[in-house]
Amino acid sequence: MNKKITARVAISLLLSSFVAVETFSAADLSSSAGNSSEKASAAGGPDFAEGSADSGAKAKESVAEKIKKINAPILKQSAASIAVEVNKDVITNDDVEKRLALILLSAGDVDKKATDELIQQIKEALIQEKLQRQIASYLKVVVTKDELDKAIENIAKENNMTPEHLGVFFVSKGVDIKTLRDRVESNLLWIKSVRDGIGAHIHITEREVKNEKERLKQMEEKEQFEVAEIVLFVDSPEKRAHTQHEAANLHKQLVDGTPFSSVARNFSQSPSSAQGGLVGWVTKDQLPEEVAKIAVGRFSGPVLRGNRYIIYFIRDHKLPGQAAASEAKMSYMNVKIALQPEMSIDDQTRIGGFLENVPMLEGCKALKESAKASNLEVEEMNDISIAVVPDGIRKLFAAGRKGKATDPLRLSETDLRVFMLCEQKAPMKRKDPTDEEISMALKEKRVQDQAVTQFNKLKAQATITYRTPR
Repeated sequence: MNKKITARVAISLLLSSFVAVETFSAADLSSSAGNSSEKASAAGGPDFAEGSADSGAKAKESVAEKIKKINAPILKQSAASIAVEVNKDVITNDDVEKRLALILLSAGDVDKKATDELIQQIKEALIQEKLQRQIASYLKVVVTKDELDKAIENIAKENNMTPEHLGVFFVSKGVDIKTLRDRVESNLLWIKSVRDGIGAHIHITEREVKNEKERLKQMEEKEQFEVAEIVLFVDSPEKRAHTQHEAANLHKQLVDGTPFSSVARNFSQSPSSAQGGLVGWVTKDQLPEEVAKIAVGRFSGPVLRGNRYIIYFIRDHKLPGQAAASEAKMSYMNVKIALQPEMSIDDQTRIGGFLENVPMLEGCKALKESAKASNLEVEEMNDISIAVVPDGIRKLFAAGRKGKATDPLRLSETDLRVFMLCEQKAPMKRKDPTDEEISMALKEKRVQDQAVTQFNKLKAQATITYRTPR
């Protein structure tokens, strides 16, 4: 086992837990693909592109047109620094460079051609975020500092870091953590905008809940796959070839080793991007035939379905009536060792003695006692679902065995860790969701579908001007 965590592994741990807020439902309650649901009621959700009446004989003005007129509080930029104008907002070349630095933490070294293609994809992603922020501004939706801090804290915690450790890691790699905060804030703003603008007007009937309950029951009698997705929409027939090329570039990133969740969060145009592309469980007949043949842990090439190109990732698989391997639970322990540039002889002796003793320890009780005796911090994760354990940590235990510590792993210059798998429980059949949980899942599905439709309308009406190259 490697003695240290590389930048690629560390950032994949980081980005694998990018979900910042609770959604209406857990992804495993229902599929985001192929669900049959009734159309919204006549009262329906508001259409972001609908007009609002002006006085007299003036024509109705769409939300998109109103957004164009918003004078965003932006500092004046020199023409040479502007990469793209989105209505009256701008994306600077500095914005592009900072996002590139963030993504390269997981993408690794790439050649000039690949970098140029990545920059174009980043610009498209930043355009999407600008439009989402403009919608949030129009709806007067805000994200508080506490909400953003909590989201960053959750990202750090799920990767066995504190927010301070996360900051140190970014500094050590020369990446501005504000880039991550901006990305998370955009995601939060969009989620809140969708809920405020659409969710409040969607109501799920008892019959819909009953029908969904029956559908879920039927799913248990079929072969199922847990899938994640990366989605790129084809805006028009003329842009199909361009979108196909963009999807091929994203697929190449995956082939080169970039974590699927990282690519999904940064580039996928589906609401599932907020969960790293996670869709949930779907039946075999809901997938393209060639995708259903992919082994667990593998991803497909870009597949054209309707007006979108989709790259699928098969996370898990189960046969009718069986539980999936990812539904198992585990307990593990994590010993945190803080390293300082200048350490006293006593500290060196204390830490060195612990590290020498680690290979001989058997079981989590012994590891905990040894760590406490050496005055080291211990974090215990007990009886948690394997599905929510970051991929990087699961991989640590895949090659090891229960009760045996990993080699020391360096997360940063000042942060050393030792992990141990304490217990692993076989998967158990999941409990049936309650009516309330089913209703929330249906509502979330409908909100997401309408959000995609309305966003695409706004994008089509937006004024987007590309300026200077990088």
